[in-house]
Amino acid sequence: MTNKQTSAQPPELTSKPGLSVAPCGDDSILIDFGNVLAANTCVRVLWARLMQNPPDFCFEPVAGVSTLLVVIKPQYRDWKYLSQYCEVMEQWGQQALGQAPANGREITLPICYETPMAPDLDRVAEFCGLSQKEIIQHHQSGVYLAELIGFMPGFAYLSGVDPTLNVPRLPTPRPAVPAGALGVTGNQCAIYPSATPGGWNLIGRCPLRLFNPKREDPCVIQLGDQVRFEAITLEEFEQLWAQR
Repeated sequence: MTNKQTSAQPPELTSKPGLSVAPCGDDSILIDFGNVLAANTCVRVLWARLMQNPPDFCFEPVAGVSTLLVVIKPQYRDWKYLSQYCEVMEQWGQQALGQAPANGREITLPICYETPMAPDLDRVAEFCGLSQKEIIQHHQSGVYLAELIGFMPGFAYLSGVDPTLNVPRLPTPRPAVPAGALGVTGNQCAIYPSATPGGWNLIGRCPLRLFNPKREDPCVIQLGDQVRFEAITLEEFEQLWAQR
């Protein structure tokens, strides 16, 4: 197969109950599990399979919350064969339905919840009707699932936040959130790997470098990992930060 363009029309979207597959431009295929009850589970099952043993045309699988984008290798990008690729991915998507993903790694990350590192802890405590100590205890006792890596390199959306800590985003996003800041909103929390604008409630900070393109595995948190948090003091934070 070659990457020579043809005048053939792109294939139409194919779908079965709970699943749809369609071309996304001329170099990708989008598998959408949006109508499936456990959509993110299906995404993680399919992503893991594609990472381990991809079909020849697959260059990279990119996981979303309920979708997965299959990027096609340049030498396989040809409209004549795109419908065949869609059929293959529809079959793979069907096989992911109802399957349980393999357990991800268990990771424990240090978090400093002390006031200088937690500018919104007071706001979250007031919103939830709890003390700051209770907020920290609730958050630290959770086990969080990395359902999506996105927004920026190494930014893991972690589900599993205690319902008592369900808070909305800030009314106005901050123009700058420091690297390592731990934010919560809704049923998710996340650590900002790099400095960036952001609107999540900051209740702590991690001193570790969560994204480093020079490492073999640049991201500390991978899709499907189970993450716990361990409280550290401000002094411990500063010592670990100096080792980044």
